[in-house]
Formats: sequence, structure tokens, C-alpha cells
Amino acid sequence: MKLKEKSFPLSFSLEQTTEFIKNTLEQKNWSDFEVIEVKIVFFPYYFFSYEVFFEEENKTVSQTKSGKAVLNGMTSQLEEISLPEEADLIEEIEEIPENISFEELQFKLSEKVELISQIKIAEKMQVPKDNVVIHSLQKVLFPVWIIDFAVETNNFQFMLSGVDGSVIKEEEIPERLQGFWEITSEALSELKHPKAWAEYTSSVVSDSTNFAASGNFFDNLLHNRRFQILILLIILIIVVLWSYKVF
Repeated sequence: MKLKEKSFPLSFSLEQTTEFIKNTLEQKNWSDFEVIEVKIVFFPYYFFSYEVFFEEENKTVSQTKSGKAVLNGMTSQLEEISLPEEADLIEEIEEIPENISFEELQFKLSEKVELISQIKIAEKMQVPKDNVVIHSLQKVLFPVWIIDFAVETNNFQFMLSGVDGSVIKEEEIPERLQGFWEITSEALSELKHPKAWAEYTSSVVSDSTNFAASGNFFDNLLHNRRFQILILLIILIIVVLWSYKVF
């Protein structure tokens, strides 16, 4: 796929993106999800250098400052992001499957990029706009994975950086309450070793202290997975002891 502009390298793959979503959902106790749409979108970023000069009341230049900055072409905001070496920029993407749609977004105010950059630097440096000179302006695309997926009857969207996989947008996914047998099965699997018993007990004590400080003790505790497992462990011990007619 040939790009119209140079771009950051697409280093975070589709497989890694899907795996990230899977792991995120598993942490919320969701095992099944349906991917509705996956696309790669290239956002415009504008890298530039600037010169700022400060004047005395008599218009004498008293100080100058130089720097580099980057303007997000979709938000019109300055961002902290480093431009890769020229040799690392790419003009063609080969790793994207044919069924994955892609889009190069255009900045609606592209003709005003230099002016907007000038205004943003003037605001940042607290000087009049005319005291800022913008030069060496360069447009570079930034790849972003946008994934729409469904969990039960609800749809969600994640946006991940195609450069390093960092989360740009993550809609809050509710945690699924596990059933009794699910919790029991996981508890028995995790508590095969006596060391895990002590770790769970210690964690529950620590969590209980935090919950007490938060002022919502019982509600938080009842929804705490470690506490649930500890209760199951106690029940299991009672059952074992009962079977041996200890009571």
C-alpha cells in the first residue's frame, strides 16, 4: 500500500493489537468477543522548528529562543513526540492484510498549519504572534489501529498506536461477574500450592485496609475476587474437615 506522505513505521502488528484486546477482556472476565471492524488510520502530524524573539519597550531585541515542536493535525494541539530518523520513515505499508481498510486523514486547516503553529508557540512562550518565526515544516503520518468489537450486546472501540501499541483511546468495559463454578474452578487451580494461600490471605488483609479507608468497605470487599476465593477456601477446608468428622 503506497502512502501519499511519509509515515512513522507500523511496528505494532494486527496480531499484537488483537492479542491486546483479548488480554484486556480476559482481565474483565470476558472470554468471547466479536471483532466488527479493524482499520488503520494515518493521522497527520506537523513537525517544525521555531525562533522566538523578545523585545524591550523600545523594540530592541533582548533575547531569542529556538526550539522544535509538533502539531497534531486532528486536534490542532502541540504534542510531545519525537520525529524518527529520516531513514526510518516509510512511504509504503506491506504488512496490512487486504481485508483491512485504511485511511489517510487530512487536516481541514492544512493551509493554515504555519499560522496555527505560530499562534500555539506564541501562547506557549507568552509573546506576540509576530515574535514567532516558523520554519522547516514537515508533515509526517502517524498510524493508529482502530478496532470496533462487540461483547455480548455492547459495542466498544479501542484506538492503539501503530508505532508502539500504546493506548490512545480505550472505552471502559464493564467487568463480568463470574459464576460460582467459574470462581471455584479458578480458585482450586490457583490454590494448588500452600504458598498461594498465604499470598491470598495477605492480599485480602491489605485490600480490606484500603477499602476501609475508602469508606465503602462492604461493597468493595464483596466484589473483591481475592476475598471471594478466600471464602471458598474456608468453605473447602470446612468441607474437608467435616468429611473427616472433625466437627
